[in-house]
Amino acid sequence: MNRSLRDAFRAAGCGLQDALRTQRNLRLQCALGSAVLLAGLALRVSASELALLALACGLVVACELANTAVEWLSDAVAPYPSEAARRVKDAAAAAVVVAAAAAAAVGAVVLGPPVLRLLALPAAWVAPTVVALASLALAAAAAWRAGRVVEHGSRTVLK
Repeated sequence: MNRSLRDAFRAAGCGLQDALRTQRNLRLQCALGSAVLLAGLALRVSASELALLALACGLVVACELANTAVEWLSDAVAPYPSEAARRVKDAAAAAVVVAAAAAAAVGAVVLGPPVLRLLALPAAWVAPTVVALASLALAAAAAWRAGRVVEHGSRTVLK
């Protein structure tokens, strides 16, 4: 289909609007991203650090939008539980988890030192916090996956 640039942007806006209206996690990620960017402005981080924060937040939102599209398409193609649809959805969800963990690490590294200076605390906690956030994200992903086992007919599948 060969459409104008204006039509392409209109379609993208409709997709974003549909996703924001129906996806709680996307709304939460947009709110958190806005809060992080406002914190960066309030803490007067450098322009390059603010750009890094914006890039990290944008990556999470983009991954969530792609995950939403994958889920909608999977549900349309395979409306009943199937192993193939589960694997596709899980891979898309994993992309969001990885992006969110990376964004949290960026946030800790960029915003941690100014917050610590504001609170008059030593900056030695930043590296352990990045490791802890990554571990927490992996543990959350594993727990989420473990809770998805269901019985479907004579076989066990993940929903």
